[in-house]
Amino acid sequence: MKKIFLLLITLAMMNGLVYSQGKSKESCVTDKCHVSTSSVKFIHGPFAVKDCQTCHQLVPNEKHKFIEIKNSSEICSNCHEPLEMKRVIHGPLQKGNCVACHNPHGSNQQFFLRKGKLSELCLSCHKINPDKKNGHPPVMDGDCTICHQPHTSDNEKLLVQNGNKLCFTCHSDLESEFADAKVIHKPAAEKCLSCHDVHGSDNEFMLAKEIQAQCFTCHDNIKQQVTNAIGKHKAVEEDKKCANCHSPHLSQMPKLLNQEPMSLCLSCHDNKLTSKNPSITNMKNLFEINKNWHGPIREKDCSGCHNPHGGKTDFRLLRWVYPREFYSSFSTEQYELCFKCHQPTLVLEPKTTTLTGFRNGDQNLHFLHVNKKVKGRTCRTCHETHASQKERHIRESVPFGKWELPIYFEKTSDGGKCSPGCHATKEYKRSDITTRQ
Repeated sequence: MKKIFLLLITLAMMNGLVYSQGKSKESCVTDKCHVSTSSVKFIHGPFAVKDCQTCHQLVPNEKHKFIEIKNSSEICSNCHEPLEMKRVIHGPLQKGNCVACHNPHGSNQQFFLRKGKLSELCLSCHKINPDKKNGHPPVMDGDCTICHQPHTSDNEKLLVQNGNKLCFTCHSDLESEFADAKVIHKPAAEKCLSCHDVHGSDNEFMLAKEIQAQCFTCHDNIKQQVTNAIGKHKAVEEDKKCANCHSPHLSQMPKLLNQEPMSLCLSCHDNKLTSKNPSITNMKNLFEINKNWHGPIREKDCSGCHNPHGGKTDFRLLRWVYPREFYSSFSTEQYELCFKCHQPTLVLEPKTTTLTGFRNGDQNLHFLHVNKKVKGRTCRTCHETHASQKERHIRESVPFGKWELPIYFEKTSDGGKCSPGCHATKEYKRSDITTRQ
């Protein structure tokens, strides 16, 4: 009888009226008690019809005390069809704590959410700073469910799709470019999150780190080149840095270059750069007016001699040692760059009939000019290292201090002659074995 009496008392309370000593008692939702829970836009069904007992049970013999709900999902599943639990489950749901996110009585937000914007609810647990300099638009709009499932997912981080497929739902232009690219950056192909912070970043392009530091997280060998370089390439240090030359995602060119290698170099080394720094040659113009190109240039391989990430010397980003002066004391180490392609015997043998055409009989004139302890003439004294109007890249003139010293070289059928500013006219003949100069 006692249990039946208590049940009747509970039912009466839930429906708004309890009789006690002949007097009426107010229900749960009155202007003195839980009135605020009924003044919201979205009201939970049971609460709307004042059916509190669907979720609450009054403790017998206790005044206004209800059984504490240990696992809210057990009650929720009485009405709501249980969710299909996938590989990844949201923490509150896994603990059966539906009310961590949802207000079971009602809310001014759809789905009875406890906070204003969805992002406000998420950020009450997930410590993500939405106020970054470069924010991801869905995050800035507070719409976390564009990318994440709120309950359960087969993908990590409760993502709605796995990996790059999710990014491509918006960035469809990149997906089509990936399909047509010859070279794809491995991190970009595997996981956009390798480089980008999808919630927002203070770095350009939402990169997790500043662009050069981001590249160096994988390309340690390039980091060492740039760090240890004596000659610094401004393209690596300024503006978009690595992205000045390389595409971070894909390319039709090797090394993810933005253009064909030589065209890429000439996109800077033209009149624009020369006008800013007159000491830098307008290479584009030099190649246009001089058609006798040095071998690496014919291959359109500027990197054959120059390291675009930084030079071993402070002279023109060169990969190997090469004397920058008009005169230089000879050693093979001084011509490390040249001897990567040309045989050093060219200047080591005083006599030859096979090593060079620049000889007077069997006297090696390369040896004569270059191989000197004092005032050895460097290769650039006579040869233009990029392009020239003459064969063998013979120069018209060469800088000598402030003077542009003329060469005045003339080729003959059996040799040649020159009348440079440094000495009187001299002629050489390959066939004249007896002649010595």
